[in-house]
Amino acid sequence: MADSPETVRIPLEPLRKRVADATDRSASYVDVQEVAVDGTTLEVTFATPDEDVPAIHIVVEGPTGRIDTTPARLDSPFGLNVYGELLRVEYAGRDTETDEILVSVSQRDGEEWRTILGCGRVWAVETTYEGDPVTVTCHAETPSASEDDEAAEPDAEVEDDPDEDSNDGLLGGLGR
Repeated sequence: MADSPETVRIPLEPLRKRVADATDRSASYVDVQEVAVDGTTLEVTFATPDEDVPAIHIVVEGPTGRIDTTPARLDSPFGLNVYGELLRVEYAGRDTETDEILVSVSQRDGEEWRTILGCGRVWAVETTYEGDPVTVTCHAETPSASEDDEAAEPDAEVEDDPDEDSNDGLLGGLGR
């Protein structure tokens, strides 16, 4: 009896996420076009759109009342250090009613990333400040069209590796 091929359908999102992680892109920008088997690996052909890169302002309200803002381009994951907590902010789409940019936010937890906001604009980070536990509120603001050019170039401290540990305090940014 000859083996006859069968077909099964699997969700695309986990594959998009794996391609995004392997290529340092935001999963929202990965358009999987073809998948082929090459020995024991999958060979994934994908494209990313040529459209304008969305940009946001990340606003952090610190425990002392201090408010800091940093611009972020969302064509790839954006790393941000908030009071010693390393966050990864990624583009998650736009609100269909308001056209505001939505983000996904993950927090470094050992060697893994833990999602703290799946898709939205406001999140909180549990951390310590001067030895006391505090909650730091953050939110993403979509800049107006006139501000888009300014937001395209982050002015936070730029480093190459968003996985790198740092305790620079508020907005010790790890922009990409």
